[in-house]
Amino acid sequence: MSTIGTLFTNDINRKIEEVIKVDQVDAEILRSEIEEYVVTNAIQTHYVDILEQYQAAPQKPTDSIGIWISGFFGSGKSSFAKNLGLAIGNREIGSDHAADLFSKRVTDNRLKVVLKTINEKIPTHSVIFDVSTDRGIRTGNQMLTEIMYRLFLESLGYAKDLDLAELEIGLEEQGRLANFETAYREKYGKEWSKAKGMLAFAINEASAVLHVLEPTTYPVPDSWAKSRAKADINAGLFAKRIVELMNRRKPGHSMIFVVDEVGQFVARDVQKMLDLQAIVQQLGIHGRGRHWIAVTSQEKLSELVGGLDDRRIELARLMDRFPSQVHLEPSDISEVTSRRVLSKNANAEAILGKLFDDHRGRFAQATKVTADISLPELTRQRFVDLYPLLPYQIDLIIQIVSGLRTQGGASKHVGGANRTIIKLAQQLLIHQSIDIASQPIGNLVRLDQVYDLVEGNIASDIRAKITAIPDRVPGVRLAQAVAKVICLLQFVKSVHRTAENIAAALHPSVTGDAELAAVKDALKALETALVIRMGDGGYRIPTPAEDDWEQRRTAIAGSRSSDNKWIAETLSGFWAPAPTFSLHDTKPFKAGLIVGGNELAKGDIAFNLQIAGDADESAKMSAEARIRSQAEAGTVFWVATLTGEIRRELLEAHRSSQMVTSHGHGPTTVDESNLLTEEKARLRRHTDQLKAYLRIACLSGAIFFRGNDRSPGSAADAAKAAVEVMKAVLPDVYDRFREASAKRADLQKALEVLLTAENLNGLPPVFNELKLIKTEDGRTVFEADRSPLSEILGQIEEKAGYGEPAPGRLLEEAFGRAPFGWDFDAVRLFALSLLRAGKIEAQHKGQGIDNATSVAARDAFLNNSHFRATTFRPKKGVDFIEIAHAAEAYKTTFGEEIKELSETIVAKAIQSAISRSEDKVLAVLGRLRESSLPGREKIEQASDQMKAIRRGSEANVILDFNASHSAIREAIQHAGEVDKVLDDAQIPMLARARESLRSRWPLLVEEANLSEHLTGKGDTLRDLLERETFYRELHRIEQISLEIDDEYRRRYDKALDRRVTAYVEAIERLSQRAEWPRLSPAQQDEIAGPLRLRADRTFNNQTIHHLRSEADACEGRLRAAITRMHQMLEGERLATVRVGDFFQDGIETVEQLDQTLAGIREEVTRLIGAGKKVVATWSA
Repeated sequence: MSTIGTLFTNDINRKIEEVIKVDQVDAEILRSEIEEYVVTNAIQTHYVDILEQYQAAPQKPTDSIGIWISGFFGSGKSSFAKNLGLAIGNREIGSDHAADLFSKRVTDNRLKVVLKTINEKIPTHSVIFDVSTDRGIRTGNQMLTEIMYRLFLESLGYAKDLDLAELEIGLEEQGRLANFETAYREKYGKEWSKAKGMLAFAINEASAVLHVLEPTTYPVPDSWAKSRAKADINAGLFAKRIVELMNRRKPGHSMIFVVDEVGQFVARDVQKMLDLQAIVQQLGIHGRGRHWIAVTSQEKLSELVGGLDDRRIELARLMDRFPSQVHLEPSDISEVTSRRVLSKNANAEAILGKLFDDHRGRFAQATKVTADISLPELTRQRFVDLYPLLPYQIDLIIQIVSGLRTQGGASKHVGGANRTIIKLAQQLLIHQSIDIASQPIGNLVRLDQVYDLVEGNIASDIRAKITAIPDRVPGVRLAQAVAKVICLLQFVKSVHRTAENIAAALHPSVTGDAELAAVKDALKALETALVIRMGDGGYRIPTPAEDDWEQRRTAIAGSRSSDNKWIAETLSGFWAPAPTFSLHDTKPFKAGLIVGGNELAKGDIAFNLQIAGDADESAKMSAEARIRSQAEAGTVFWVATLTGEIRRELLEAHRSSQMVTSHGHGPTTVDESNLLTEEKARLRRHTDQLKAYLRIACLSGAIFFRGNDRSPGSAADAAKAAVEVMKAVLPDVYDRFREASAKRADLQKALEVLLTAENLNGLPPVFNELKLIKTEDGRTVFEADRSPLSEILGQIEEKAGYGEPAPGRLLEEAFGRAPFGWDFDAVRLFALSLLRAGKIEAQHKGQGIDNATSVAARDAFLNNSHFRATTFRPKKGVDFIEIAHAAEAYKTTFGEEIKELSETIVAKAIQSAISRSEDKVLAVLGRLRESSLPGREKIEQASDQMKAIRRGSEANVILDFNASHSAIREAIQHAGEVDKVLDDAQIPMLARARESLRSRWPLLVEEANLSEHLTGKGDTLRDLLERETFYRELHRIEQISLEIDDEYRRRYDKALDRRVTAYVEAIERLSQRAEWPRLSPAQQDEIAGPLRLRADRTFNNQTIHHLRSEADACEGRLRAAITRMHQMLEGERLATVRVGDFFQDGIETVEQLDQTLAGIREEVTRLIGAGKKVVATWSA
């Protein structure tokens, strides 16, 4: 059988350079890169457009000299820019020239002609560099102007140091540079051109030579070194210097800068972006088409500018500074890879075409990958061009390599340039561990094979975990391959890490069967073994931090109480909003919810939901529920059964919740913060899944009402099933609702009319519909002896019989329950009807109401809270029975007997006793109000009754007292108890307890390792403080609040001690430094002042968290103090190097690390050479 290696046109074993470096100088490597460069039709078009503009510039001077080259990571933009600079500059490469080598790679004759014309008529000096790695770049905050100027100076043979370069430029202008170089050679025995790069010595040596040459101007050897003006550069001066110095050292030449990775350098930095804009503008103004700049970026210029918050006009103009904008598309790299490595011979194209045609449908389905972006389609021609790779794999490999660059430990050879992709494609064919080339035609490249090639760039802990899979998950086919694919797909954010996509990435051959079933088995085994985990985007390989997190999470055990908690919370979610059904289309009734005997939601009809552990328990509970439903006729019983899935989700949700709770007070590391975020997402997934499973369990359960089976039918969720049950049973539960059934708008209109109507003629229809009125002897009268009015009147009379008033709140509650369910507005209308009928009297705010059209009546009946506080009693005349009843109630209430039963004597006795008791009741009420303590409502209501009795007529005194004596007695007793224990010492104690609950407990409850003993104290204290009988628990309130205060104080003192200790030690460390005695006492006070303040126990003491943050900030303040000390002692001699500036763009490769360290060394060396004492800090 023929092998894959026989399909290719080119030698698949030839050497291919892996990494493109724009500043490469090795002639053989440059020659190889150009000779291997694939110039697609699209790329040739871009070159023609740019070169034609460059050719026309000398004849038509222009300031449009900027070229912006963009493309995704790995699109070949660096190669495009580098070859542009080499070809225009026509750099010598061995015995050849770059332009000649480049012309051989293109097929467009127009491109060849224009390039030849440029080389002949527009000789060009090119400076090509990578702004992310060049050794001339010292710090991350260095401006591009300075970077370009230094490299331009170096390219013309000047010193890279600006001060030395200024010296050379000035001497050269005076014609004295050669004399200086000769003097230097004579004095030091070496060439200035070589020595000027050693800044630590070059500045002082140059100064000494100037002293020799001009002793009058420079009287001592270090005169110039100390007196020289610091050279600086800006975009305008830079452009002028290019004109000046090119005329000196490259006369007749144009100039082009090629700057790689400019997009990354200026991204999100407005000042660097403005600097770039100024450079291009000034080059255009002073060069007039002779000085060009080409830059590369992963982002288009419009995207880069649009991503900035700043909207300055200069940034908008930046778009105009780059009229030539090239964007390389992803399709280019597929074509380049196909032509460089995978180009097929004629026989191969026929074989592969037939293979695709024979298996197209099944093959395409098995290799289909879903993603958030559109992946290349699998067509016949693409299959032939890229085989044994598939079209989507090129895109995946690009993103994988790009992702590898951003992780720690990546090799310096890992880059996203097309060289890397091409090299990978070649290695897949010929590497001995994979060797696709020797396999039968039809086999495919799998993503796990790509992993094998890039394994060295994967983090070592991940590699070790994947290597150990055969031992951790023995006997599971594809387990290790699946893990490898997951590992790589984690670098491809747009592709979902699902079982289907993983199976597609592992498809073995065009004719092979799909691996989905085996992949799912492997995923399950790997997840159980904690080798992988489900996260955002799908499966992933956990990091060591994730492993530790997962082990701690797995150690958390579930319990019956945690299960009950999650079940209750989930079922409560089904009742949000509560299921509602509108009975007779007039009033909505809500379903209540009881789970495990606990009422989770109040409602008009209770659903008692019981959870069975298994099928046997479910059968038993269902039988019991049917029986109970007959005894508790107003309750619906619902039995659901737990399944294995529910139990699993209960455990997982509990674990996630515990992890979130234990780490929710503030993650300490970035990893922990990310894990906490992911755990919260996992918690949402498990709770969502738990909801789904419990919903199914409820809909599969049994429902009973009054012994009848009302089990769910085809309802889609539990709430809808509950509504269907309510529709069937509400008429039975609220069988008297129809007596008051009316639309709320009609009831409210009737209420308004009744409060203003002079007579009962022409009342709204609702009065007749509810049978509130009738015609008697030609007059309209109220039917007070018929329901619903008779029911309201009966309730008021019943309460009066016990010596208690009937407040509106009581009427609302009594007739809102079954079997009535009457609307609140209906109850108000019925009470007003009885008042108007003269059957009852009302009292509000100590004022009697017997006229339904009075202002007082309107206030009492139209305001909801006022109606609930209004009390009602039957309207009666005073007879001997009422007087005797009042005398008996007087004895019960006040403990005294009235000797004579006459209306006047009894009334006066009652008023006198009320007056004696009222002061104490009012005093206690005032104390409760002033301190916002509970229990005021009942005392306020009784106080209103006492006020009305004290002011009322003799008849009303007796009738009101009969209707309210019980409430008055309780209020007097309540006030007496409060007055006895609530003295002036207790009020401040209660205030302190509430302050503890308000300010200290919320901070304390967030603390880690809070003892179980204290965990529930806050809720207990809150409950005690909210009770009407709080005064009976004063000792417990004080005890618990003291416990909370003591624990808070203990932790507070510990945090304060830590802060004080940290700053005391910092002061000691500061004072022990060798430089400290050199400071004057005033200077010492100034420097140590911020530290001494925080070492004082009385300074700025806020919360525990604030004290801890102050302690954590101690090291930073000590460093600041040391820096200030150096500044005082050294003055201008002190120089600070902010090391963090050199690392602003991050370090991805060892090469970049070397460049950065070299930049630090160069900067420090320069400062030492300038006589400075260098202090290093990480940031400003």
